Amino acid sequence: MTSDSWVAALTEAGHSVITAILTREVVPVLREGGIDVVVIDAYDPRNGIVELAHSIDALPDPPPIVLISDSPLAPEISARIGAAAFLAKPCEPRELVIETNRLMGSQPPVRLMEDDPTGKSRTRI
Repeated sequence: MTSDSWVAALTEAGHSVITAILTREVVPVLREGGIDVVVIDAYDPRNGIVELAHSIDALPDPPPIVLISDSPLAPEISARIGAAAFLAKPCEPRELVIETNRLMGSQPPVRLMEDDPTGKSRTRI
């Protein structure tokens, strides 16, 4: 599975997704607030992931981390950084949605569109 399929699944489940390619982009975005879960897709979790996790943990209200990797070292690194969840690649998009929902403590809001000619819609939480 690609990160594009994970983004699509999370978006379809009602989550807003912000992607960052470089680790240096992550902490400034987190400082702005409003991020509920951080998903790290790490080919080699030895490269900067521990440092990134320490930077996230140093924030006033750090969001939980989900580490996704196929590295044989990833489960140990996931435990070392205190990740709230670890998903081994290949992981299905639905697995990530389930973990994200679990970490958020509830299902995300779902927008229901009525097939009503007046164009009214309602939101179910």
